[in-house]
Amino acid sequence: MKNLILATIVFYVVYQAVHGMLLCRCDKVKCDNENLVCSDSEVLVKNGSYCRCCDDCYKKIYEGEICACTEKCWGITRYPLPVKCVDGLECIEGKCTKVSS
Repeated sequence: MKNLILATIVFYVVYQAVHGMLLCRCDKVKCDNENLVCSDSEVLVKNGSYCRCCDDCYKKIYEGEICACTEKCWGITRYPLPVKCVDGLECIEGKCTKVSS
């Protein structure tokens, strides 16, 4: 059983490394969103796509909402959630929090 768990972990790490090297090369990515317009509930994030090559719209979130993957998210992930705290808030310990002036 330990060998199966170890093999699964090794496979996952290797898969993520290869996936990142092969698919996330900006010189190979064509951004189809040059005229991207976000809705009122979204904010435009420069280089906000999965590979950080293209712009993307992120959902605006407010105080107390989850803004980063923590142990409460869907397991292991290597990219941030596609959300952004509204002005005046920062993502601190996984939640949008007011910053003191």
